Amino acid sequence: MKNIRVWYKKDGACRYISHLDVNRAVMRAMQMSGVPFWHTEGFNSRMYVSFSLPLSLGFKGDYESFDAKLTDEEYPINEIADKLNACLPEGIHVYDVCAPVMKPAQIVYALFDISCECREYDSDKLYDFISDFFKREHIITEKKTKKGTLKEIDLKENIVRYNVERMDTGVKITLVLPAGIEKNINPMLLTDIMEKELDKKVHFFITRSRLYNENFEDFV
Repeated sequence: MKNIRVWYKKDGACRYISHLDVNRAVMRAMQMSGVPFWHTEGFNSRMYVSFSLPLSLGFKGDYESFDAKLTDEEYPINEIADKLNACLPEGIHVYDVCAPVMKPAQIVYALFDISCECREYDSDKLYDFISDFFKREHIITEKKTKKGTLKEIDLKENIVRYNVERMDTGVKITLVLPAGIEKNINPMLLTDIMEKELDKKVHFFITRSRLYNENFEDFV
């Protein structure tokens, strides 16, 4: 058997389908593609697929991946992307297939690009507000734990890196936040606070563009 890692982008209407639905769409495409993917053994045999890190609903993903196995080690790996894309819905596009190098458990950080627009608020004032927001000593909110209880956390302590830029029609925020098994901070915890304090409808378009290990090396 041969292990492979499939890299894909998630955009368009597919931003609004759940991770479970993405899983189903991918497995259906794998079955229809004709590629000799390995199936799990047992009574309920199914196509084996393991996603590196689920993407939140509504986010665009430029650096998404899942692992699979081929039963034919000689199968040409360069044909897999086209065969999967022919069976995937619009908005999910495979752009590379390779051998996995790192384990998903090594993912520690994620890079997010966030575009912000508010029709009810001057873009310069929006920039000033967001810039001042990230300069605060503390940004306190509540986060649900794995047990379902709410825990107060300081988001400022979890912001690894950030940058705020003026754009023609709004503001762009670049954020590096913890991601992975040990700790995962959703950028919507920050955008929800900003929108609440502004008391105006702000459009936040969030893209997860990279994943890193503990040394800030690209997940590969």
